[in-house]
Amino acid sequence: MSDVRQTVFSLGHLSQLPRPDHLIDRLPPVFRIQSIERLPFDARNLLNVAVVFHERAVLRVEWLCRHPDSRLTVGSLVSIRWLGRPTSTLGAIRIARLVKLERPEASLNPFDTVPHAWVRDRALVARAGRFWEGLGRPLQHLFNAVFWDPRRFQRYLEGPSSLQGHHNGRNGNFRHALEVAERARTLGCHHAEVHLPVLIAASLLHDAGKAEEYQFNPVRGRYEMTERGALLGHKHTVLEWIAAARAQHRVILPEAHYLALLHAITAAKGAPDWLGLREPLSLDAHILSTVDRLSGQADLVSRHAARDGGFGAYHRHLGGRPYVVRE
Repeated sequence: MSDVRQTVFSLGHLSQLPRPDHLIDRLPPVFRIQSIERLPFDARNLLNVAVVFHERAVLRVEWLCRHPDSRLTVGSLVSIRWLGRPTSTLGAIRIARLVKLERPEASLNPFDTVPHAWVRDRALVARAGRFWEGLGRPLQHLFNAVFWDPRRFQRYLEGPSSLQGHHNGRNGNFRHALEVAERARTLGCHHAEVHLPVLIAASLLHDAGKAEEYQFNPVRGRYEMTERGALLGHKHTVLEWIAAARAQHRVILPEAHYLALLHAITAAKGAPDWLGLREPLSLDAHILSTVDRLSGQADLVSRHAARDGGFGAYHRHLGGRPYVVRE
């Protein structure tokens, strides 16, 4: 990252660069808009100034236009149209324009464009990117289609996994999803009956609907349950997202993989028949159910355990006081 970024921020000294066109070739093809503002320039034009982010480079760009493109908003994925030889004015690179991506691309790793303001722990983002890379094209396309809305993707990354239970802090649901994926991979790789890409995709998506279940209330300074969360719940929400993404963006996913993914996400051990849920039948579903619960319980135990061992503080989701063996 350092070579690209150092080159990018030295664009004001282009005479030192032997081949500016080669510099452009080294930049990522897609960025995410981190900030954008539109300023009066003259009687006919507006000056657009934006900061665009990729894990390998952060650019401040500017361009003139007569009519602003309202589709260019914070969080949008864009490509850069260059204006001949790159030049820099007061730290901003002159470009022809930014172009918003019209549809999700299966080859684009979305975790390469997660701004630091969304997730400050970059190790989490890197781990998520590696999981995404192992999904294979159909499931990568599905994941990108589900999170094509940047606001949904941001809420998925930033929000909690619960209000008063496990992983209830900022980035809690994202952290929980990665813990589940890591534990699921550890168990699943030992069994030929497991479809590992389906299991990892289910791990990353199983609680994704909580992005719509909880909403931050800036007045009260806390997350609260939404109407959708209270009336439908996160499982129903993520099923809607997956079905809509598959249909709207023409995700070509084998029917067997699609059903296995939904089964792993929705199967519930011990659920009564009248709820309409199914017992886990695939090993993928069994593993996901097990590690999901383990991740939640482990987080609660670690937060409520006594520092020196013995019994810790009571939490109702644990059903008692967590116990840690004293040394």
